[in-house]
Amino acid sequence: MSWLRPHRRRAGTSTTEQGWSPEEVHSLEDAVARAPSVHNTQPWELTTSDRTALLRERSDVALEQHDPEGRDRRLSCGAAVTNLFLGVRALGWAALVRRGPEESESDDPRLVATVKATNRQQPSVSEGQRFRAITRRTSYRKPFHEQRLPHVAREALLAAGSSSDVHARWITGIEEARTLAEILGYAARVHRKDRHYQRELAMWLVDGQGGVDPGGGIASEDLGTEGVAAVGLVGSSSRLPDERHLAEWIANESIMVLTTSTDDPAAHFRTGEAMQFAWLTATSLGLAASVITQPLNLTEVRAGLRDRLGLPGPPHALLRFGYPVPVPSQRRF
Repeated sequence: MSWLRPHRRRAGTSTTEQGWSPEEVHSLEDAVARAPSVHNTQPWELTTSDRTALLRERSDVALEQHDPEGRDRRLSCGAAVTNLFLGVRALGWAALVRRGPEESESDDPRLVATVKATNRQQPSVSEGQRFRAITRRTSYRKPFHEQRLPHVAREALLAAGSSSDVHARWITGIEEARTLAEILGYAARVHRKDRHYQRELAMWLVDGQGGVDPGGGIASEDLGTEGVAAVGLVGSSSRLPDERHLAEWIANESIMVLTTSTDDPAAHFRTGEAMQFAWLTATSLGLAASVITQPLNLTEVRAGLRDRLGLPGPPHALLRFGYPVPVPSQRRF
């Protein structure tokens, strides 16, 4: 899955009546449009009325090979909810979030969340930092710098990725690294050999053949070429690392796995929210990050990780965190 670039706001995905000012609506639209999404598809629709914003899942966005069950689409919508919440808070409003049609007392099955501005309230320091990180967030699909994350940063990321519904934990020790390397290597080989999957992936490459949804698509450089990222999103010509080296890279990185106790759409949405909170926290700390979900769309991979790592529920996303490798400065003569 590629979660790389924020992309432009889709025309016609937001409407407004009285309540929000045009400037506030634009700010919310921009925040939501910058949420990460599977293949940059933006599988959501934002509408506003009075001082309420509604985010709905778009039913016309489907990746039959990459995302047959819609897991990544729902993760994407969850990430957009996080950005919407932070956008409302950044405008100086307290934000009441109601998730799903049940909490919102709606009969719309596509409704992901309703965010209502209730009263004036300035955002907290951490909310302001995360909101400002929205425009800087990118996917880093290279090996990280060898510098390890300090304990305080790891604790902050773990707290950001956890909630009452989502459990976050680190991959720790060489044995867990070897287990993860084995399972990710298996998934990468399956996807590389799957011609139907590869045909769909090629259609979404912006420099490949075929049609790309306006505002969507991914660039060929989004496909990782070395390190752990090389098994995160696999093309037909990807060179896969051997499991021994992959395990060493995993052991040297900070990789978080997000799980839930259930495996229903609501759990996927909440995982997306937590994923984005952790990602924006990392960005605000000056860290680089990327998300791996492609392997987890295989049933046997989810089951294998849950059983062999002793996870409390099905895994939905793997998050990589680290320091970016400094870009060498050019000498002037």
